[in-house]
Amino acid sequence: MVQMTHAAPIVVMVLLQAAAPAANAATTTAQVPAAPAVGGQDDTLEPDRPDVTNGTHLVDIGVLQLEIGGLWSRTGTYRHAVGTPITARVGLTDWLEVRVGGDGYLSVSDLVDHQSGMGNVNLGAKLRLWADPGGVPVLSILPTINLPVASETKGLGSGQADYTLTFLTGTDFLTRGHVDINYGVGWIGAGNGLPRFTQHVVSLSASAEVPGPVTPYLEGFWFSRQDADGGRIAAMDTGAIYVINPRFALDGGVQFGLTSATPSLSAFGGLSVVLGNVLGDHGVHARQRQTARCLAGRAARPR
Repeated sequence: MVQMTHAAPIVVMVLLQAAAPAANAATTTAQVPAAPAVGGQDDTLEPDRPDVTNGTHLVDIGVLQLEIGGLWSRTGTYRHAVGTPITARVGLTDWLEVRVGGDGYLSVSDLVDHQSGMGNVNLGAKLRLWADPGGVPVLSILPTINLPVASETKGLGSGQADYTLTFLTGTDFLTRGHVDINYGVGWIGAGNGLPRFTQHVVSLSASAEVPGPVTPYLEGFWFSRQDADGGRIAAMDTGAIYVINPRFALDGGVQFGLTSATPSLSAFGGLSVVLGNVLGDHGVHARQRQTARCLAGRAARPR
């Protein structure tokens, strides 16, 4: 729920997973197939990209997960925008994950003008409020601050910080289905010297766990507005996540606008990767390895 400017309306929209990006974006959200547990913990990679809706899942304690994407959108016949959203997520506890992300490099072109530069940077934290008896989060919240790094003079940003709060929930349905639902409210900058406006966002993403490594999803989302005097944003997108292994996944999809204020067509793709434990012996996997070494040492002792 980072603000979408006049010059780059879709680039930030899909980053909502990213923080919201950014679009970009983001997990999953579309639930990925289960992977074998490691040391009694579920080590499945669950990215918040590529769709707008974020899942309730938190990155494991001490684990650094990187989500990178590319986004192309078309508004009208001659206006095109490109973005490169990126998000880094680290689990600090079993109830808290911190993240930093951004729009990446932005480029906007039409018949008479071309503007490019760095997009905004966002800081956020996903907090688990309620979990089922098995430990899977049922309700999480995602507060985010969007820092005004993007150039206001180029039309890539408002020059003001944005503040958003998103409520995340989700559940399994039928045999292989999963649905995630988000509601967010934001206080969005309209430009220097102008008052902020309130923005509401609702999104729903449904996925199906099918045999094999590919998980398809279908999503719909609605923004009350992206500019102080702008119209409603509504779109549907569909795509798939291809899980190569529990630490690496690819994704891609297309989006179709449903209102006149929404870009008519967008295409996106990206990857998510678990880079490893960044907290050393404080991480959960480090503790599991230490326990395993102790048990192995005891078993090897002569009796």
